Amino acid sequence: MSLELESQQDQPITFQNKVLLVAFEKQTSLVKKLGKVADQVGEHIIDKAKAGNVFNFVMLKPAIEQATSEGYNLVIAVDPEADRIALVVKKGIEGAFMVLNAHQVSAVLLQEWIKSGEYEGLHLIKSILMSDLLDVVARKGRVETIDQVIESGELKSAFQAAQATVSDKPLAGFNIDQQVMHSALGFEEIVVQIAELEARQGAIEKNTYDALMEVYFYNGFYKEKAVGLDLSLEIHKKQLNKFLSEVKRSPKFLEEIFSVSAVTDFNKGVKKNILTDKVYDHPIKGSNILKIETVEGVSITLVPSADKLTYYISVRESVNSPERFEMANKALDQEIFKLVSFLNKQI
Repeated sequence: MSLELESQQDQPITFQNKVLLVAFEKQTSLVKKLGKVADQVGEHIIDKAKAGNVFNFVMLKPAIEQATSEGYNLVIAVDPEADRIALVVKKGIEGAFMVLNAHQVSAVLLQEWIKSGEYEGLHLIKSILMSDLLDVVARKGRVETIDQVIESGELKSAFQAAQATVSDKPLAGFNIDQQVMHSALGFEEIVVQIAELEARQGAIEKNTYDALMEVYFYNGFYKEKAVGLDLSLEIHKKQLNKFLSEVKRSPKFLEEIFSVSAVTDFNKGVKKNILTDKVYDHPIKGSNILKIETVEGVSITLVPSADKLTYYISVRESVNSPERFEMANKALDQEIFKLVSFLNKQI
């Protein structure tokens, strides 16, 4: 081996933070701000008319292809009018791109805001459909949580109402539809913080994916899935009502597949601890939503509407390495499939 080649191999690889911004229209101001913390900022415009309520893989696929071919390391999708943010990160510095869901983005942001130490007395308002992981991160970070039923696109109004109740304390907010808010930060400032996180991680040969792994390592890996069930036929609606009534009355029949620890009836505003038979008042009342929690760390939130039932399933596993995360991810997919199959048979 030549001395010149040895010298080249000894030189550290300099990380270049290349960010691709995805939006429905040009974001001149945001691009300029991102340029101060990123080495390169590109833009990818998508057709709003073809977009859905959330940024998903199908919508972001062309941007991911551009990021792959042009060497970007981070994709940030934004909808400033709706306060929505989605992230596409690499699974490790040289890995494939992965679209983070709303739960994962929220967990990373909340953890970073806690670690910064800049928001003393932070409170968090979030949809009851957000991952239980946020409760764990918040509790460890001494963040007060405010759970609410927040419809899609309605975080801003809920956020403003909550601000009136937390006095002069900083307030953060997350909704299931990728909405993100912070009382001490403007929308563009939050996006810039994400690019700054990627830059800091890159300096130590890591990235935002590794920041997510850190959250999972310390708090457990929570995997979430939303499943919709058609209720257009009257017989299905009757069967659902029978199932919900049975769960509220005697949930132990569910122990065929898991051990129920608590059932929260958001309509009556009560939570029953199945292990102790004690019933507690719950601050949310008047919403036709039922949440089932188990000893194994599973939670299932059932949200019926006029012609559809959606259940939001969350399952948990401990992980301590990226390899263990990949194994757990596949295993939890199977667990969720079993839960969905069981529930479909009951309803």
